[in-house]
Amino acid sequence: MSSLTAINFLSPAFLEEMLWPLASGKAASVLAVEPLALDNSASILVALTAGQCAQTIGHFGLTVTLEIGGQTQQHAMVLKVKPHGREISAMLGSLAQACGGELADVYPAFATRTGFQHTHQRELAVYQLPAAGLMPRIWGTYINEEAEIYCVLMEYLQEVTLLNSVLAPHTWTDLHLRTALNQMAHWHARHLITTAAHQSQWPDQPSKAYMQELTPLWSALLTNATTHFPDLYTPSRTALLRTAIQQIPGYWAWQEKQLRTLVHNDLNPRNTCFRNQGDELQLCAYDWELATYHVPVYDVVELLCFVLAEDRYHLRLTYLEHYRQALHHHTGRYADAEAFRREASYAALDFGLHRLGLYLMAHTVSPYPFLPRVVNSYFDTLAQLQPLG
Repeated sequence: MSSLTAINFLSPAFLEEMLWPLASGKAASVLAVEPLALDNSASILVALTAGQCAQTIGHFGLTVTLEIGGQTQQHAMVLKVKPHGREISAMLGSLAQACGGELADVYPAFATRTGFQHTHQRELAVYQLPAAGLMPRIWGTYINEEAEIYCVLMEYLQEVTLLNSVLAPHTWTDLHLRTALNQMAHWHARHLITTAAHQSQWPDQPSKAYMQELTPLWSALLTNATTHFPDLYTPSRTALLRTAIQQIPGYWAWQEKQLRTLVHNDLNPRNTCFRNQGDELQLCAYDWELATYHVPVYDVVELLCFVLAEDRYHLRLTYLEHYRQALHHHTGRYADAEAFRREASYAALDFGLHRLGLYLMAHTVSPYPFLPRVVNSYFDTLAQLQPLG
């Protein structure tokens, strides 16, 4: 299948099958579909996987003409055709082999456990949730397990600001950051869970057992980063993370008792933008394929690593405290500032060992210009939070 038209993804009938009932209860008919230019380059997973996947995958812009209640409307949409998570896991495995050394030897045993094996299911599951803020409008989804076709039909994000602003962290003003933190707190509060029911929903969720079982992988990822980027992973920084790996049983014994929520798990300027709604800003986060359950502040730790350059490191604790207060306002459960700071410090360890380690694996093969800045900001996070006491 070499093109969209070859599998009728552009046909009105296919898109009409995807459409969910509208909020008004009125049915929608698709009258016409026209291609709309769209830049796919910002999607790292699509860019890396496309060359290894036999099926058509990617993001495709569409101008869709609908008839709703007897009235004709035209909407700009994006059809996201997702690869099976197996394809992404295989692609990441090939990156590990290209890195060589300890990582090439260790990675195959954990290739399906790094959070990517079920990406084709996770994002579609999240988009089934009520889209109260934080997500783009989802027009519909499509799943064909037999043919391994997984699609999302969503709004084309227009008239937004800070779209894919990963190379311009300075454009995130104090207003943008506080707005994002407030709205993230609202999202996390809405999805906060007080039972272990989430544990069976998706595999590969962070837990004490999971983090311990993957210790050889965290060590190999750290060795890879240290070997290829010694200017970033200095001896003292590497020693700190080596100690963190050794202390996983201890810090996770505490972390596992904390409340969890649905986190984006890839929340950074590559996957966010802001809508202007009158005088208000609205954070919009997309690409939820790595979503999982973790402590709420996990997303905040990641976002701040991406948007705080050295001239704003001194504001990190201020923004973390702003988020804590907003989360407490919505939940009444985060009055203890010291416990919250401890929770944030342990979340930072997880982010560095897992997600940042995988970023550095990809960076070894295909450099990302934004990553050195993020790594330096990350180690400032550890310096300020002092997770290991």
